Amino acid sequence: MNWSKEMWFALLFITVGFTIWPLLVYYIGLALGVGFFLETTLRVWAEQIVYGPLGGLGFAFLRSLLFLFAPYLIFNLIRFIVRL
Repeated sequence: MNWSKEMWFALLFITVGFTIWPLLVYYIGLALGVGFFLETTLRVWAEQIVYGPLGGLGFAFLRSLLFLFAPYLIFNLIRFIVRL
């Protein structure tokens, strides 16, 4: 296993997950006309739903962390399936 390569992949996909992924989900939701995103402003989406729960521990913290790590987890799932 090439740890250097693994670290770069982790850095790339975790950075994307914490920066681009929430915006991508929000604007795709708006483009598709999803009612939740039409009623929610970007500020509320970011501050209260995505990043806000990271300030405390609980179910919302785990949900938010899982959402932010989704690109990295999906990438690893695809790699696992390809290796089968």
